[in-house]
Amino acid sequence: AASRAATDPQSLAIAKGVVAYLNGRPAAAIEILKPIDPMSVPADLGAFLALVKGSLLATDEPATALTLLDEARLLSPGTLVEEAALRRSVGLAATQGDAARFALASTQYVAGYLYSPYASQFADSFVSGVIALHMSISQDKLADITSMMDPEREKVIYLRIARRAAIDGLSDLSAFASARAEQGRNGKGNQDDPRAVLYSSLSTVTSATIDDVRARLGTIDRGKLSESDRALLDAAQAVAGEVVAPVRAAAMNETEAAGPAKSDAAKPAETEAASPADAEGLPPVEGAMAEQPAPVKPADAPAAASAPPAPPTTAQAAAEAQAPAPAQPETPSVLPASAPAAAASLDPHDPTDAAMLKARRQLDQIDQLLGAAPK
Repeated sequence: AASRAATDPQSLAIAKGVVAYLNGRPAAAIEILKPIDPMSVPADLGAFLALVKGSLLATDEPATALTLLDEARLLSPGTLVEEAALRRSVGLAATQGDAARFALASTQYVAGYLYSPYASQFADSFVSGVIALHMSISQDKLADITSMMDPEREKVIYLRIARRAAIDGLSDLSAFASARAEQGRNGKGNQDDPRAVLYSSLSTVTSATIDDVRARLGTIDRGKLSESDRALLDAAQAVAGEVVAPVRAAAMNETEAAGPAKSDAAKPAETEAASPADAEGLPPVEGAMAEQPAPVKPADAPAAASAPPAPPTTAQAAAEAQAPAPAQPETPSVLPASAPAAAASLDPHDPTDAAMLKARRQLDQIDQLLGAAPK
């Protein structure tokens, strides 16, 4: 139809650009349409032209694209053209790192188009933008925007933010969002929602209240979670178990090291030599790592018995530090990159420092485990 049309060159160029756009040739489309100013043609045509050009330039020229999307809104207010332009502006502002523009566009969209059939796409862009701009958007501003939503949509938005923030390690944002999701509105809380319980637990899984977190995770009904959230629950429970294991194992090692020294000092010399089999026969501590300190050789027993009760010797500490640790699945045992200076100051031959080094390695594995959880 465009090839047969007898019309002016600009209208023919617009027609050819639209044909290229509809046929999936964006480079050709923008090359044809770029010289045409949407504000120079009738508004009913200019609005669509501005929307198409803004969409085509979003990747390569985001600042120009935002201007074109503003023109589309100006030329066709209150229509699906404005809805599309505003929705795309939210994502572009987040990509540009423009928190003020992101907050304004989000506020305008929620106020005018929350019930649009395309609102789910806005929700995707909004959640991604909140995560990307978490250092620039205050929690108060976020609450102002979500307060314009109905309670159910607000809960879903906060649940999605809490999940993404927890996986990305943004504990403050995850705690805020999960608390808002659980709190609900008008006195109607969501404490019985397993997703809210899971996401709020993720933000505190390495905190001092780890025993409470483990208990909360144990109350979650797995049958009410999606497959990806079940995998996230498994990861959280594994993390919680790893957090407490080093502490209990270290306490057990200290007890085992101090106990024989005290009892040996009070016994005759002929009963001082303990066999390795006796040491290994002790019952395991619940939740501890499957690891035992190196047994004392019979030849070393007289020397240990003649000394007064004291902390383990350097040789014993070295033996304990060198005891083989259980293999960890698919995660290398390395110290967190964020704490090289602190790690360098620890003495691996000291029992307490050795336990701290081991705990740091396991915390790094925890970070990797959360990072590998399904998005």
